Amino acid sequence: MSDATFVHEFAGKVAIVTGGGAGLGYAIARAFARAGARAVIAGRTQETLARATAAIEKEYGAPALAVAADVAEPRDCERMVAAAVDRFGAVDILVNNAATFAVRPLIDAEAADAARFFAVNTIGPLNGARAFAKWAIEHGRRGAIVNVSSIAAGRPVPGLALYSASKAALESLTRSMAVEWAGKGLRVNAVAPGHVKTEGVLEDFRAGRLDEAAMLARIPDGRIDDGHDVADAVLFLCGDRARHIVGHVLTVDGGEGF
Repeated sequence: MSDATFVHEFAGKVAIVTGGGAGLGYAIARAFARAGARAVIAGRTQETLARATAAIEKEYGAPALAVAADVAEPRDCERMVAAAVDRFGAVDILVNNAATFAVRPLIDAEAADAARFFAVNTIGPLNGARAFAKWAIEHGRRGAIVNVSSIAAGRPVPGLALYSASKAALESLTRSMAVEWAGKGLRVNAVAPGHVKTEGVLEDFRAGRLDEAAMLARIPDGRIDDGHDVADAVLFLCGDRARHIVGHVLTVDGGEGF
């Protein structure tokens, strides 16, 4: 989809993207800025956040806001929403993208490992969504929430059980959010990407931890997701064209999950 398609689609809107300082989150934040929105980027590393917001402001000539926050902490999410409102006057969109990932065979998994996966990947989006929903409902604002899941939520892979379970729980939570909040003006959906061409995945290719040729052979479309592929899906779900889509998990994987 061309840049021209996105011009002014989200003009005047404010979009928070968690985990937005790098990788997929940064691609999503850039897409919103390109479409006219004011981007609020939340994450745990101040240096990464500052670099991302500066790049967006330079590229699109629009203000962006960096907010240091750990989504596993409810107060951080409340502060994140408050900071966005204080800077831009409102919040219209929340993309819960922040996540933790690691290969952890179940035989080696400790209770602390499971707790961290669910704290960030499941409870984190709940913390962010509740903070946003409370503000929006209290102020009579309509809005959209998109949770970033994964095709791993429905596909068991050795070593990814905790990650997969946390994303499966997020998809269930997405549907519950949608049911509870649709009548209050908030649309909640999710996207489920396959592998995304982030620096981490590219480094795994270079180091031999992932077999690029074998992976591509399993994808009917013949390539892994570009960050823009997922960002376009997120913007669609947040926009007026998806106004009657509620509680849906949109897979963006080129057929990888078949």
